[in-house]
Amino acid sequence: MNETIRKLQREAERIASKHPVPEFYTRFKAPVSIARKLFFRHPGVLRLRAIVEPQFNEALGHGLYHSTRVSIDAAVLLFIEMDSAKMKPMAVERLMVLGIFAGLLHDICRGEENHAECGAERAEEILKHFPHLSKNETGCISNAIRNHEAFVAEGTSSQAKGPREWVQLVSDCLYDADKFRWGADTFTHTLWHMADNQGLCPRELIERFPWGMSGTVSIIETFRTPTGRQYGPEIIQTGVEIGKEIYRYLLQHYRDSNDK
Repeated sequence: MNETIRKLQREAERIASKHPVPEFYTRFKAPVSIARKLFFRHPGVLRLRAIVEPQFNEALGHGLYHSTRVSIDAAVLLFIEMDSAKMKPMAVERLMVLGIFAGLLHDICRGEENHAECGAERAEEILKHFPHLSKNETGCISNAIRNHEAFVAEGTSSQAKGPREWVQLVSDCLYDADKFRWGADTFTHTLWHMADNQGLCPRELIERFPWGMSGTVSIIETFRTPTGRQYGPEIIQTGVEIGKEIYRYLLQHYRDSNDK
């Protein structure tokens, strides 16, 4: 990452640190702790991480940092949504692990055209080496990956033949966890990696900022789970406020500086 972009990222992190943590992360500390434990200790998750993490491309802004946060939040959402269901704890944990698998694999083909469909197919190939997963579970994960893009009509894979309610739930939780990243993460992480990858200068960032902000706001209406619809808007709005401050910083320091 070039020094100018790195400096801007550090400034964005400083700005973000002044904003309160969204309620989702303070209210659900216990589920977050459970999800993190699964992510960092579950044998199946550790094995999958060892396979896919070397393939992540941080330059695209959707690498290890992004996939880790999506995986954990997908598991947290599954825990919350299943809290009122009459399921045994081990069954809930199993669904959380499926959510983590989906989170780890959802951007495995990020740099390719139609990355969601490509990623779903690639995930099915990788998961053939996990015999503890049933065909229904593999289909559930690939279905979630296939449906994680914003502003695209949902479909159902022919491989997703498990109980419809949890197939849909895993898909919805992956989607919402991925879209939570359109909040602060966009402005503290993703934006700068993508800008560095594309060779953007501050002036070009300034020109693109209004369009990017409008896209961020538009995601608010797309959350799919009750929990996502309740807490997602605050996560996005926190990101928007951070983005506004960064935009003002860019205007103040770079608009008339010839990008120096």
